Amino acid sequence: MFEEELNKIWEQQFRRRFSERALEAEMKLLDGSTTRIVYLDNAATTKPFQAVKKVVDKSLDEYGSVHRGSGHQSKRTTQMYESARGTIRKFVGASSENYVIFTNNTTGAINQLANLWERHFGRDSRFYFSDEEHSSNALPWAFSPACPTVWNKCPRDEQGSIGISKLPEMLKIGDARRNWKKLLAVTGSSNVTGYQPKIHELARVVHDHNGKIFVDVCQLIPHRKVDMCSDDDPDHIDFLAFSGHKMYAPLGVGVLVGPKQFFDNVQPYQMGGGNIIYIAEPMNVVRGNTVRDHDPGTPNVIGVLALEAAIQELQDIGMKNVHEYESSLVRLAFDGLQQIRGVTLYIPEHYGTVIPFDIQDIPHKLVAEILDQEYGIATRAGSFCTYALMRRLKPFENPLGWNKTLREAQEGITTKIPGIVRASFSIFNRPEDAKKLVDAVGDISKKGFSYYKERYEMNQRDGSWKPISSHI
Repeated sequence: MFEEELNKIWEQQFRRRFSERALEAEMKLLDGSTTRIVYLDNAATTKPFQAVKKVVDKSLDEYGSVHRGSGHQSKRTTQMYESARGTIRKFVGASSENYVIFTNNTTGAINQLANLWERHFGRDSRFYFSDEEHSSNALPWAFSPACPTVWNKCPRDEQGSIGISKLPEMLKIGDARRNWKKLLAVTGSSNVTGYQPKIHELARVVHDHNGKIFVDVCQLIPHRKVDMCSDDDPDHIDFLAFSGHKMYAPLGVGVLVGPKQFFDNVQPYQMGGGNIIYIAEPMNVVRGNTVRDHDPGTPNVIGVLALEAAIQELQDIGMKNVHEYESSLVRLAFDGLQQIRGVTLYIPEHYGTVIPFDIQDIPHKLVAEILDQEYGIATRAGSFCTYALMRRLKPFENPLGWNKTLREAQEGITTKIPGIVRASFSIFNRPEDAKKLVDAVGDISKKGFSYYKERYEMNQRDGSWKPISSHI
């Protein structure tokens, strides 16, 4: 799409979905001038929809305690809370034979599933993962409580994608000796490169080898249609998780979706009020085998209703329209950055809504600080909790480099841990944001490190930078 057409689409379709206060928020730059903030950290947290804010405000005046009270407001809130599960189930294409369990975020959802998996299958488990995974989809499996896990890293093809053709051979390993319960845990979209594995093809391969697949879709679901497929489809996604704060809802609510049969046959992750029917002597717990078994305590009903409102807004827009606009917007930024001398892009093309980059000879955390302090552009710099991927993108020239970095990190010195700058887009952004990023990066690259090292100072322990007071 041409820039003029993109502007027209943004003004007509997306601008009204956000508050002017959020869209036109300003900050003071180092030179004393004021500018509109260009928010390009959407992969971390998105800004809320106007419709979401209205639901939150209304709910705060009208809510009652979920599943507890006999009063009208409590009954109404309970009905709305339970109805939200149906909205979410439909949005992800899950059948009625799947539970929609509310958590505090994606990390909480994955920890819950990992714990339940170990309780259910114990030492017969075998796990598979990719080096694209966020720590939240690696550590819960690696440190599951019931038993030591057996890890297998998925092979990669020549393009760097998960090697689907090589996966069957890996899935067969050990079958002759043990009837492993296999689980492939994979991201739906990388939070660094935007790479999107072919999750349904992966599901088919895993199912052919009597395994299950879990997909962390928190980076995918705000941008593309997610479909778990029918339960009898070989391409079916068994489990998935995501967070509200990455899809235009507030912080503090996440979702775990998976088959009732699995959850009904395992002791809940947490026990407490509301998720059991009765306790007889001596501590004989009677369960109900419902989704409430996995929903103890007083829930975050405001967060759940806000998430439902965000989903309804996305459905009103249409995920196809979201994808088409964002793809064109990111292409505008990607093409511009490609033309700048000294800029390294860590993807051969734009896969999704994130652009990982570096500027030659300028530390990544300094680049992000300059973008913020001198241009009002909010990005993010670091390893993004994807250390294996970062070592692949930015390998150490000296083989001993990682050992030294590891020793320093154990002492709290994180300066040498490899990282990059990430700009991440959403429908909150307008074409002007992409142009401002390109112009700012071009300006920074042209000035070079020698210009900025006299104006900023580095923290020797964590590698962060801040302006030198004499230059402010």
